[in-house]
Amino acid sequence: MGGLGRTINGSYAEYTRAPASNVALIEADLPWAELAAIPETYATAWTCLFRNLEIEKGQLLVIRGGTSSFGQAALKMAVNTGVRVIATTRDRNSFSIMEKLGAERCEIERPDLSKHIAEAKKIDKVLDLVGNSVLLDSLAMLCRGGRSCLAGFLGGLAPVPDFNPLLQMSSGVHFSFFGSFVFGTPGFPLSDVPLQQIAADAAAGQLDVKPTRIFRFDEIREAHRVMEANEARGKMVVVHA
Repeated sequence: MGGLGRTINGSYAEYTRAPASNVALIEADLPWAELAAIPETYATAWTCLFRNLEIEKGQLLVIRGGTSSFGQAALKMAVNTGVRVIATTRDRNSFSIMEKLGAERCEIERPDLSKHIAEAKKIDKVLDLVGNSVLLDSLAMLCRGGRSCLAGFLGGLAPVPDFNPLLQMSSGVHFSFFGSFVFGTPGFPLSDVPLQQIAADAAAGQLDVKPTRIFRFDEIREAHRVMEANEARGKMVVVHA
């Protein structure tokens, strides 16, 4: 965790070393592939939901980019907490995926969603996985005291044009960013994330962490093809069999 494959080389190394601060003990009766799906995705989703956004039962949350593995993990955890969720996707055929996970409703993702969603200005929280291209639009749909957390860039990394908070942010709304690369640093210890409880919930059938696709180590090329073709429809795991 904390940047493996991005800021730290070694994603496909047969043997590697990791800082002790990036290692956590998890005891659970789960297959390795399911255990592998928990740390990066569910730790990040948990931190965004319960630390940055401070979700509470009964609140209305919009997840932009709901069919991504991160989006699906956040959707499951939010629904389990009693939060009402509206999820977005670019593909109407993916509505059923999110509805099965408990989304109250699905919307087609668009840059001006705040002008078309019926609940605009009544939304408590937004988990924005689309990124800079909709940052201002996410802020525009929040109620007073609402929170938006930017945690993904599915829409690309183009900069936000002429962002002027004085003119473009409603008074009383909150904006934050979270990136998983901070895990294991003094300000973001893994001990802050209830990984053991997440694994226990999964083992008890209360949280489905099963990856949508599992590949053998010698199937790396196919795994990348599936990912780059946007065919995964969820979390993929590679196991060294």
